[in-house]
Amino acid sequence: MHRGPMMVWSYAGGVGVERGRVDVGDRIPDLDLPDHGGQRRRLSDLVGGDPTLLHFYRGWWCPKERQFFRRLVDLQDDAEVAYTRMVSVSVDPPQVQAAFRAGLDARWTFLSDQNRRYVDELGLLEITDTVHDPYLPMCLVLTPDLVVHTAYGGYWYWGRPTMAELRTDFRQLTRALRPDWEPPSA
Repeated sequence: MHRGPMMVWSYAGGVGVERGRVDVGDRIPDLDLPDHGGQRRRLSDLVGGDPTLLHFYRGWWCPKERQFFRRLVDLQDDAEVAYTRMVSVSVDPPQVQAAFRAGLDARWTFLSDQNRRYVDELGLLEITDTVHDPYLPMCLVLTPDLVVHTAYGGYWYWGRPTMAELRTDFRQLTRALRPDWEPPSA
């Protein structure tokens, strides 16, 4: 879990160069991208008034991503009944995302940044893969107004959040957002 500035580094010739920064407390741009069905969607519409996991991933072809998605699929039932959203973003085209999503039995929205519109703006280009030019894996837990509550860097698999960590983040946000968190007394 990260609660402060997160540096995103590029390693060119073995020398670290700062490329961008995803900061806890920053507002994420209101992404406007096609979903897995090809329909344009805005992140703010998908988030609604709920805590949201915004998950940037390399692509369907990455075994680390497939493993992490299996965990997210296990979490989706809880997320749905707890008024919590999940959105996953990659550079895969919508038809590839649709097939990947269906194969996982995932029910949340996948967004396609096939044209890499937000990769540089967010500082999330995975520079070690020059074949796919994918997103750097990152999980951001967002408030309803698209502010980063927590950030998890997933370049290394162990940097990704556990489902227990996500549940804790969602509980904290829900408690802060819902004035009726504590049941009324008689």
